[in-house]
Amino acid sequence: MRKQWFVMMMTVALILCTAALLQATDSSLGVANKQTIVFSSPTLVGGTLLPAGQYKVIHEMNGTEHIMLFKGIAGTKGEAKAKCNLVPLTGKASKTEQRYTENAKNEHVLQEMTFRGDSAKHVLEP
Repeated sequence: MRKQWFVMMMTVALILCTAALLQATDSSLGVANKQTIVFSSPTLVGGTLLPAGQYKVIHEMNGTEHIMLFKGIAGTKGEAKAKCNLVPLTGKASKTEQRYTENAKNEHVLQEMTFRGDSAKHVLEP
C-alpha cells in the first residue's frame, strides 16, 4: 500500500514538473512562450499602432505559423497580433533587445525581438 502511494505521488510530481517546464519554455523552438516588452513611444506591430506602455507578449503556434500576441498590461490599452519567423541564434541570448524601423508616417515599426535566455530571435513579418 505504501509503495503504491509513493509511486502515485512521484508520478503526479513528475507530471507537474514536466507541465511547468513545457509552459515556461518550448524547448523545441528555443523560446519562452510568454515575455514582457515596454514601448517608450507608439509602435506599429503587425499593422496595429500600439500606444506606449507595457505589453505581455505571447508566442503561439497556429499550425506551422508562429504568431506573436501583444496584450497591454499595467494600465496599457492595446492589443496586436503579428506573424513571426524564428531565427536560431548561435547560443542563448545574453540580453533582451528589439529592433525598429520607421515607416513613411514616421511611426516606429517593430521588426524583431530577442529575449534574454532564448536561443532564437523573433523576426516579425511586415
